[in-house]
Amino acid sequence: MTENNTTPIILRVSEVAKRLGISDAAVWYKSNPKSRHYCEDFPKPFKVSANVTGWLESEVNEYIRKLAAARLGE
Repeated sequence: MTENNTTPIILRVSEVAKRLGISDAAVWYKSNPKSRHYCEDFPKPFKVSANVTGWLESEVNEYIRKLAAARLGE
């Protein structure tokens, strides 16, 4: 998937998990402020509809870039 400048791409939990190499449950834990695994800088999910939650692909990509930069000491 690629981003374009006009239409944001919404990722579901399984796609976010796949891109980060973690489980679906870990995505929910990192997103939940009540969880001890909560990560303040993790991309914030939003409701797409009553039963669908998504993340913006651009925010997930930026989070991955930040993790890589921190690993490299940038």
